[in-house]
Amino acid sequence: MLEQLVFHDKTIDITLSEAASQQSLQLESILLIEIQVYFSCLLSKRLAFYSEQAFEGTWQLSADELSTVLENAQQLTNKIYIRFNTVMTKTCSVSDVIGPPPVTDFAIKNLKPYVPSWLNIDYQGVKWSGQYGWKASDKNNTNTKQIRSA
Repeated sequence: MLEQLVFHDKTIDITLSEAASQQSLQLESILLIEIQVYFSCLLSKRLAFYSEQAFEGTWQLSADELSTVLENAQQLTNKIYIRFNTVMTKTCSVSDVIGPPPVTDFAIKNLKPYVPSWLNIDYQGVKWSGQYGWKASDKNNTNTKQIRSA
């Protein structure tokens, strides 16, 4: 399934694998996939997976928390929403942190250059996954960190 969403005046081509398309029909609650451009000591790409209902590989949010993050999200399918966000670590730590990432929103005046050109979403086993990048990015390079519950 190929769709397009526009964030900050830039179009993102979004591909759902066949498995992801089929699994999206089975979702009982909203799945929010957040594209994060992550500013720290280094710039990195992350995808975070959130839901109000607990299921493997997602961070469970309260109804109020989910409602808040959905304000800046766009609907992709009946139950999948996509959100673009730039975040920054509160401290500069090269090591990974276990648990919710200690980040804060990072306000940037012109977000358009940071919005990726493409997003590929997949469902393998019991977990959602994905990769994103820009026009010059190699779509076969799996360098998007998946942020999920333990």
